[in-house]
Amino acid sequence: MTLAPAQLPLDPGATGRTRPLMFSLMRIKRWADAELMKTVLELPALAGTREEGYVTAIVRHFHTVDCIFKAHLLGLPHGYTSANPSEPATLTELWPRVATVDEWYVEYTRDLDERDQAEALNVTFTDGKTLALTRLEILLHVMLHGAYHRGNIGVLLRLSGAEPAPDGIPAYVRQLAETNERLAS
Repeated sequence: MTLAPAQLPLDPGATGRTRPLMFSLMRIKRWADAELMKTVLELPALAGTREEGYVTAIVRHFHTVDCIFKAHLLGLPHGYTSANPSEPATLTELWPRVATVDEWYVEYTRDLDERDQAEALNVTFTDGKTLALTRLEILLHVMLHGAYHRGNIGVLLRLSGAEPAPDGIPAYVRQLAETNERLAS
């Protein structure tokens, strides 16, 4: 799956305002997840190793959490009994699902205003416990939870002798500038 060239994290809107911060952060998450998936899927040394199993389990976990919180934001039951399901079983199966949910978060946050972000929702976790979280708290959790687990995978890749995928905002902005330079020439 190829992603369209990214835009600046905080790009001017039609009125000259900057986009909402969560929209920018979800675009960065989408990019970082895509870089991660591209890296692990193109790493032949990872195929068939114990580390590949760990990477798959970690991606499946953070993707499941993204799906659970998407359902909460939509006011729908999530249907999960665990944040660590056994399906989908491969990175190849996970990649389009991760990309689809990441795109949903980008679109969801595109015009989400401060009032909407402050709305509290009752969240039911897979253990049955409930908690009131604002939409902003949910979105921050999704963003930070994914970053945490991409870091876990980065450690596994280093232990396997591979370079982790780029993940930080400076790498995002640098790649954006290089893409824009190539497009301009």
